[in-house]
Amino acid sequence: MLKCMVLEDEPLVRKELVLLTPWQSLSLLCAGDAGDGLAGLELADRIVPDIVITDIRMPGIDGLAFIEECSARRARAGIQVPEYIILSGFSEFEYARSAIRLGVGEYLLKPVDEEELADALLRSAARYTQRKATQSPERVYFAEYGNLGSAAGTGRDGYVEGAVRLIAERFIGGITIEEAAERLGVSAGHLSRLFRKETGYTFGDYLMNVRVKRAMELLRDPVIRVYEVADLVGYADSRYFAQVFRKVTGMNPREYRDSKIRVSPSSAPE
Repeated sequence: MLKCMVLEDEPLVRKELVLLTPWQSLSLLCAGDAGDGLAGLELADRIVPDIVITDIRMPGIDGLAFIEECSARRARAGIQVPEYIILSGFSEFEYARSAIRLGVGEYLLKPVDEEELADALLRSAARYTQRKATQSPERVYFAEYGNLGSAAGTGRDGYVEGAVRLIAERFIGGITIEEAAERLGVSAGHLSRLFRKETGYTFGDYLMNVRVKRAMELLRDPVIRVYEVADLVGYADSRYFAQVFRKVTGMNPREYRDSKIRVSPSSAPE
């Protein structure tokens, strides 16, 4: 399973990319996100992503400068350069030409179509894997996740992927890191350290993001009431759910719903 990171200065756009992209079905892992180029470089140094989705215009350094510096750092360290997917609201040829010169494989215009992004991610993953297969083994820094026959898995990466799968299976009822560690046959402390290192998130934050991701999907359906959404993603208290949702997305559930769908006063659920 390859690691991805998202670099986007618009908070809601960034959160939607992180939470609504079907990473698991694409056999990818979103390992972190940042809102500007400098923070993106720090994140890339820490999590060593295989694929980077980045905007063009951002505060600090822009997406093209980020790509150039990130690739240079990886090359100096003898680490495989990631695949890049550029998202931009600007269609000028000069941006595309600069991106091509830097070796960018995908250039998508905003607003991004979800299917187009998924296809771009799959193509990027294929190119990264192909490049890795031709690279000298001693120069490969990041090893891909191994395939797991069950949630338990073995080895460092198997533990992390096993934990991710357990969260996906049990996020409604809830699962603690202690329960996941017991299921995987590893100590909770060790799993906690591995999980943070490999995904960029704590176990609890990842669980929260999975719940909010599902909530965002459900809120696009005007028939489902907000309190029902809270219950469907594992929160018995709708007020607490609203607090968590705002913490992750920057808006409350009703504000998010209103930004995505037009609901007539007579049909708007309470």
